[in-house]
Amino acid sequence: MKKMMVLLGVALLTIGVVGWATPLSLCDYHAPQTSFSSLNLSFSYRYFDNPATPGIDVNSGKLVAKYDKLYNSPDFGYTIAGTGELDISNFAVAGGLGNGAGTVRYYFSADMPVFGFGRTEASFAAGQSKPAVNLSAGLGYGRFTDVTPLAKAVKIAQDLVRLKAISKPLPDDTVMAVAKEIGKKVEYKSTKDLVAAIQTLVEKASGATLGARAILTIEDDVLATNDQVSCGWAIQAGLGYQLIDPTGGSHDVLVTISGDAAFAPQPGSQFTLHASVYGPVALTQANTLTINATYDYALNSDVDIILNYQLQRVQPQSGPATDSQALTVSTAFNVRGANVSLQVGFSKGATATDWSKDITISVGMNLL
Repeated sequence: MKKMMVLLGVALLTIGVVGWATPLSLCDYHAPQTSFSSLNLSFSYRYFDNPATPGIDVNSGKLVAKYDKLYNSPDFGYTIAGTGELDISNFAVAGGLGNGAGTVRYYFSADMPVFGFGRTEASFAAGQSKPAVNLSAGLGYGRFTDVTPLAKAVKIAQDLVRLKAISKPLPDDTVMAVAKEIGKKVEYKSTKDLVAAIQTLVEKASGATLGARAILTIEDDVLATNDQVSCGWAIQAGLGYQLIDPTGGSHDVLVTISGDAAFAPQPGSQFTLHASVYGPVALTQANTLTINATYDYALNSDVDIILNYQLQRVQPQSGPATDSQALTVSTAFNVRGANVSLQVGFSKGATATDWSKDITISVGMNLL
């Protein structure tokens, strides 16, 4: 139980302070409405049969999927998050770990992020006879917001310095002013009108006159897609009902505590965290803890690095607790004409005594 409380405490502490950052943090931007989704998939498989040895030498792979959906408005919001990992051997599922949750939030006031919520959550780990599924409702505190306009503004400021179109970084208030104009994109008749407004702000703050290349760079950054990022956090607690108990116990009334967080350390990066613990009224005697953390970093327009960690810890009413964990790092990039992909996975099932390791590297190149 002590280990469970430490893990949950670390997760909720991270959620509570995740918005603290540098003098101008991307999380300083607040949009009146937020709506976007993301889906990441990675797959690796290797088959090797050496006729000199009996049987098939290698026949295994790994599939990892992650989905996030976020919507937030002054009086209503919801989040959907799911992550799953399957280990495949001999064309059959050999192990896996997955969890998913959906939360609907109704805010009592547009000025205060206090809400009532309804939540459904499910988790499953190889070695368990059945998944865990529960429903809950209660009260919470927190909001999420789309900070993509400020991420684009920061990217514009960085690119202009890199191009030497301006001699020094733009002041924070100018970057925020650019972000607010990008946030009002729908109010402009065309992208060129928006770019012209940004150009005016930049030239006034820097004293420079932007050339054609700098203006084109601003336009490219404004029009860039697949760069949406969000910030915010929410912590909630309430009562629920266990539809399915993975330990085979009775369907009990539950005490639930959960939290969600999103943080964008810099343009092109996104950190998300989901954590929950639930169990009967005697929470210390039996409980299920799940943690899912993901860091997605776009090194550039062609390179995306994704790290994902999952934990499920089940403490039955009697008997020892069981842990299931998975850690995956995946990326694909181009290095001087060579297409390189890398996937590193570690997993530990509920009944396993050690971690399994899965490392896949592939390189391809056109020589002519």
